[in-house]
Amino acid sequence: MNLANTAMKPTFDFKSAASWQLVFLLLMLTAGYLSIAVSQIALGLALLILLYRWVFLKETPPVTGLEKTTALLAVWALVMIPFSTNVPQSLVYYRRFYLFAVIWVAASAATTERRRLLLLGFLLAGSMAISIYGQIHHAQLAGGFMSQRMTVVFNAMTSGALLMMAILVAAGFLIVQGISRRTKVVIAVAISPVVLGLLMTMTRSAQLGLLAGLGLMLLLAKPRVFGMFLGLMLLATVVLAVFGENMMSERLWSRINPQYVLAGDNTTARLEMWGGGLEMVKAHPITGVGDRGLEEISPDYYTSENNLYFGHLHNNIVQMAVIWGIPGLIFGQAFIFAGLWFLVKRWRTLRRRAEEFRATPARSGWVLGAIGVWISFYIAGLTEWYFGDAETMLIYLAILGCALGPVEPEEPQAD
Repeated sequence: MNLANTAMKPTFDFKSAASWQLVFLLLMLTAGYLSIAVSQIALGLALLILLYRWVFLKETPPVTGLEKTTALLAVWALVMIPFSTNVPQSLVYYRRFYLFAVIWVAASAATTERRRLLLLGFLLAGSMAISIYGQIHHAQLAGGFMSQRMTVVFNAMTSGALLMMAILVAAGFLIVQGISRRTKVVIAVAISPVVLGLLMTMTRSAQLGLLAGLGLMLLLAKPRVFGMFLGLMLLATVVLAVFGENMMSERLWSRINPQYVLAGDNTTARLEMWGGGLEMVKAHPITGVGDRGLEEISPDYYTSENNLYFGHLHNNIVQMAVIWGIPGLIFGQAFIFAGLWFLVKRWRTLRRRAEEFRATPARSGWVLGAIGVWISFYIAGLTEWYFGDAETMLIYLAILGCALGPVEPEEPQAD
């Protein structure tokens, strides 16, 4: 029996393994914004239940389309461990592939409209909680909302990416048709502090990713509105370029000042790191240096003006090539682009099935939101190692799973 067949059952039946899997997944989605330890424990419990259902109840996990590319990347990374320049650390870092299990844990839980709404609610609960707490805490310490970058549980870059993804999933539900007006109002209210939280992190990569995600979602779902959105973004760019320095705090302006963005310390440091990464790839083109921290070996490949060396190179593409070699980069990019391929394919399928599209708006909301998350994650990952960040990767993969849950059979409207 496929797990999709459980769609006819009530949302919660606490005697069923499926319900307990959902409970731990909901906990994981909320805890993903509050504690990486709790979220990974919750994932582990949900995964054990999934395996129990698969082995003993013969409830096969749904096919998401990501199985082959995930396996190729995981196998390549495993085979490359003996060639690593730090084998013990590469063995430890291989645990990153544990997070990939959340794709199928989430896909097998997102089987009904009610469950999809619950999943959204718990995702937003975590992002709201950390945003509101962070804003209060930040205002007390800094004396204002925009005097410095907001950090609470995670650093500003990680927090920015996490909040970015929550906003885009919520935006998917706000854009699609079929969601009740009352529900959309609740969602809009819920993401308001999250939007403010993202601004307060002053994470440019996440903010740019958010705009790119919103643009792509509107292009797919509401092309006419996309034109207005694009015009508004161009107008805002001109206004900020001319009046930005007088419209915002000195700290906030310093984050988006074109002169600083193009030639500031952060940009210079990243260019140094990326150049060093290319030298590492030249030295180890096939095997890479291994999935390891790069602080110790970086001075052998580039000179940092400020003498600071990091454990990664702040770029998903460069970092993949460095730690797994060029073949690993190809496998890693294949996995990432497979996500976009199957999301867009799912979106087009839903749009063609007009009745199903109207009958299951939460499914469409997750798919559209995940498409926005995909492009935002990719763009933000051009200046950050988000693929290797457990906090961001866990939520990103969970969103893919929720969006790529089983399509058939259609669930009854009572659920």
